[in-house]
Amino acid sequence: MTCAKTRVQCMIITPEGDQFIGENACRNPQETCPREPGEGYEKCISICRQLDGHAEIQALASAGRNAEGASAVLTGHTYACQKCQEALFGAGIISLRVMQ
Repeated sequence: MTCAKTRVQCMIITPEGDQFIGENACRNPQETCPREPGEGYEKCISICRQLDGHAEIQALASAGRNAEGASAVLTGHTYACQKCQEALFGAGIISLRVMQ
């Protein structure tokens, strides 16, 4: 089940064209998002029980070593949080494109 607020998907695409996808799935999805305006993403973990991180982290877990030299495309959101950006680029992603 995905996030009540918005479905976010991250696709990692290797230079060879292989694709690895992650989504912001939850173990305890809510009908409405419990986060108040301006709050961080802590409630994603404590209330919704998000699966081991945001869509970007899920995609990286799927891609493994294939992430190095690949590109990432994020859909369903306007930005990647700082933690996810650090994880993507730390894993060797060379570009991140955000599409709504």
